[in-house]
Amino acid sequence: MHLADKLANYSGKKQYGYLKPELKSVVDAIVDELSADERIKELYDLWYEQRFEILRNYTDEMPSQIPLSQNEEFKPVRNAVIEEAMNIVLDRQSFEDDDITDEQQPEPTDTETESAEPPPPPDEYERLILKPKKNKWDKYHLAKICLDKESAHYNVDEAVEWLISSAQDNYTVAQYKLGKMFLRGEGVTKDVPYAFRWLEEAEKQNNSYAQYLLGKTYLKGEDVPKDIDKAVELLEKSANQHNKYAAYTLGKLYLDGKDVPTDIEKALNFLKASADRGFEAAEYVLGKLLLSGDSAIRNPQKAVEYLTRAAGKGNPFAQYLLGKFYLTDEDMPKDIDRAVWYLEQSAEQGNQWAQFALGKLYLYGSDVEQDTEKAIVLLTASAEQGNAYAANMLKSYRHHKNYAACMGVLRLFNHMSRIIQNKLEDDRRGGRGITDRKIRRVEDEKRQAHGQRLE
Repeated sequence: MHLADKLANYSGKKQYGYLKPELKSVVDAIVDELSADERIKELYDLWYEQRFEILRNYTDEMPSQIPLSQNEEFKPVRNAVIEEAMNIVLDRQSFEDDDITDEQQPEPTDTETESAEPPPPPDEYERLILKPKKNKWDKYHLAKICLDKESAHYNVDEAVEWLISSAQDNYTVAQYKLGKMFLRGEGVTKDVPYAFRWLEEAEKQNNSYAQYLLGKTYLKGEDVPKDIDKAVELLEKSANQHNKYAAYTLGKLYLDGKDVPTDIEKALNFLKASADRGFEAAEYVLGKLLLSGDSAIRNPQKAVEYLTRAAGKGNPFAQYLLGKFYLTDEDMPKDIDRAVWYLEQSAEQGNQWAQFALGKLYLYGSDVEQDTEKAIVLLTASAEQGNAYAANMLKSYRHHKNYAACMGVLRLFNHMSRIIQNKLEDDRRGGRGITDRKIRRVEDEKRQAHGQRLE
């Protein structure tokens, strides 16, 4: 708060390198106080341990550990402090959703899996069972009746017998259904080899849902050894047959870059293919990517189009993101009514991030009429779902009512930990690393001693 007061009347550039010495010392003091937190200290110590481990390859003299505030490797921390102080000065609305969990993976319905080769309209069990000559569709439909828990003929064992008979008649939908049941243990004892027998039989005949399920199984590596190449091959076969689930999975795969190299162009193409077939999860992820992506792919207009489609289907994450967009996006004039409407739609579905954002709005009384009672209800609902920001805002409000500074400190802890973690990961991968001029000189001397040519 002291820094915010000073910066409010400061005419110079609000970046650490441009501040006067007395303001720099305030920023340094804040960083030092935050870095005294045992969790931040543990992370910083870990970074030094990793640095020393590499340095020991070149020298026995280890540099002394310096405070985080003085470490030039971590300049972004100091500017993050200034940014949070300016959030207080400008009363900026912020969304603390770095840790939002928005993974979605809806599964194909029976109706969808039957769409390529639909069975005839429903018939009564009694009529079908008495048919002297049953075709593959009759057998499949009898199995469905026996799998219906509301049916008087519910009998999983009998259903499996009819499915096997239909599958043996080469009905790929029955083969897929059998494979899925035995792969997941749905009403039967889980049997992965038997499941794969039928799924692979369906896949050979180009059943896109069998290809999708096999691809997902190889991708997860839970029931079979993980095989990314095989997974991608099967998922691409399925996506090429316009399977929206496979296209979405591939889009996420190339977007996340965990099992395959990140490829934004491929991710966009697959997500668009899925979204354009009306897949709600793909509409949300594509909208989010187009909204938050870099300048090369950012397209707010298309992003809002996809997000609105997903939100209209009740997607709480799309509703939340639209609320955030209409409240804070730089490319769009602020639209409070629309923002609050979308946030309320999301909050009513139990989205803790929407509950927190709305609660904060009503608590501050900025942009909307202040309603402390409503704010407390929303923040409590969010906190009860484990939202640390909501819990700490409630605590701060009840004790000090200094919630703007409280939020800034919480965001700084989160930001600092991410900066140090990213630096640890960069150094492990080589990245910019810690090979400074002194270490390079030692390396060059060793190469020369071995007769190697210097680069």
